[in-house]
This record gives sequence, C-alpha cells and structure tokens, in this order.
Amino acid sequence: MSLGALLAALCAVAMAQEGDARTLLGEIEAYDTQIGQLDGQLATLETTLAAAEVDRASRVAEAAAATARVRQRADGARSLIGSLYRLRRFGLLRLLFAADDPTELRRRAVYLRLALASDEARTAEFAELAETKRKAAASAETANEATRQLRTQLSAQRDGLDAERRRRAAHLRGMRQTPVLAARVATETQVARRDFDTSARAREGSMPESAAAPTNADFRTLRGQLPKPVAGRLVRGFGGYTDPATGARATNQGIDWATDPGSSFRAVASGVVTRAGYVRGYGQMVMVQHGSYATLYAHANGLRVVVDQPVQAGDVLGTVGTTGLAEDTTPQLHFELRYNGTPQDPTEWLGR
Repeated sequence: MSLGALLAALCAVAMAQEGDARTLLGEIEAYDTQIGQLDGQLATLETTLAAAEVDRASRVAEAAAATARVRQRADGARSLIGSLYRLRRFGLLRLLFAADDPTELRRRAVYLRLALASDEARTAEFAELAETKRKAAASAETANEATRQLRTQLSAQRDGLDAERRRRAAHLRGMRQTPVLAARVATETQVARRDFDTSARAREGSMPESAAAPTNADFRTLRGQLPKPVAGRLVRGFGGYTDPATGARATNQGIDWATDPGSSFRAVASGVVTRAGYVRGYGQMVMVQHGSYATLYAHANGLRVVVDQPVQAGDVLGTVGTTGLAEDTTPQLHFELRYNGTPQDPTEWLGR
C-alpha cells in the first residue's frame, strides 16, 4: 500500500471514530433535551396548580361566606316565622277587627301588610341565598377536583422526570465504565471543545463594542477579588488530572464545584452574555464577555439570561445541574475564565 493510501485510510478511520463519538454525546444531548422539556412542563404544571390553588381557596371562602349568610338569615327568619305563626294562630282578621277605633284599625292593617311583605321578601332572599350557597359549594368542589387532578398530573410528571434522570445517569455511567466508550467520549469531548472554542473566538471577533462591557483594564483590577459564582465544594481544580474513566491524562480548562440542587449561579463581573444555550460536553451553559476576558458557566439545569443581555456582578445567570458531561449525578458548576479564548486559572482571580 502506498503512503498516500495509508494516510487516507488512517484519516477515514479517525473520521469514523470521531463520527461514532459524536453519536455518544448526541445521546446525552437527547437525554438532556428530553429532561429539559419535562422540566419545562413540570414548571408549567406547578404554575397552573398554584393558580388553581388560589382559585380553589377563593371559591371555598365564597362557599363558606354564603353558608354563614344563610345561617344568619335563618336565625332571623326563625324569629319572624314564629311571630307570624302566632299571629295566624290568633287569627289575622280577628286581630285586625279587634281595633277600638279607625286609627288603631289602620295601624294594625299597615303592620300586618308590612309583616306579610317582609315575610315574602325574606323568603325570597333566603331562597336566593340558598341557591348562591349551592352554586358556591358546587364551584368549590369543581375547583377541588381540578386541583386534585393537577396534583396527580404533577406527581406523574415528577416521577417521569426522575425516571428519565435515572436512565440518563445509568447511560452515562455505562459509557464511563466501558473503556472503549469512555475513550470515544473523551475524543468527542475534545472535538466538541475545539468546535466551541473556534465558534467562541469567531463570536468575540465579530462583537461590537458595548458600553455594558468593562475594558480589559477594568477587569484586570478584579484579579484576586472576583466572587465565587456559586456556593459549593470544590471537586476539581484547574489543569491536568487523570481521567477516572480512561486512566488517561486530561486537562480541566476551569474549576468545578458540587453544590445543592436548585442553587443559583451568578455573574462574577459585569459584562455581556455572548452564549446561552446547549453546547455538547458543556450542557446548558452561559458565556459572559468582559472585554477580551470571558467567563463560562456550564452544566446548568436552567438559564435565566439570553444572548446580548448585559449583566452586572451578582446577577443570577441560571441554576446548577448535571447537563452535558458532568462528572456525576450531583448538581455542579463548571467555571472557566478565558483571555482572548485562552483558559486561565480561575483560582488566581477569585477572592480568598
């Protein structure tokens, strides 16, 4: 075989391996996408349930108020009905014509007419209140049933989300524990990182000057003073380490913290968001530009910012998660600091 043919064959094998590796990270991305959709549906359900709970409480309160009004009117009606009953027992005509003079007759006639009219009005009001109470009770029961159904849906959604996360974790664990697959994932990670670095540099080169972004001189004054983007336990530092899956030497371009589920991560300095979305290997990530410097926050579970959005130091960028090739199932944040695209050791920039 000629040298040219041999080189062509080797290139074909390398491209095939790279293509295969891409499919593995594609599988993780598919899991992350599915989990993200389920998370979104769960958040929508929780919002709907919260609104339904408010509506249910309002309807229950309305039903209770209607019941109280009916009870109050019933107490008054008992007294009136008792009086009218006694009058009828005595005989309304006898009561009317027992008057001694025309003035007393007229007074008794007016009294009886008012009493009978009041009786009719109270009877009608009581019937109306009773109907209001019935409708309020039915409305409250409908609201109760709606919230019960939403809670059932919410529980099923949470179960489905948890199952999907367990499947993803098992899939990722299987990839890491299989040497051949772990090596392919490492290859794909390098390819994905190279592709991202290229696109990031292109993006930086095409960015217009922004009043929101600090100058390089401004950012350099923050060296050794930057706040941590998240509260957590440091699990991997900057630089070389031995990959536990392959046993090969690898390089961490940033530092990683493990933290509590639902924790927010924040911008360490003012700047402009240049990336906000899913990047293979990094998962859901945010990149903030600070002049020629940039900070990168990866493995997020949810993002709170969009591209071209100005941010200030301390602004929440998103919540931590396990998307991309996070090391394990514990929520964590991968943080990088770059100068003109070249990774720097973030520990030299963070405050002690």
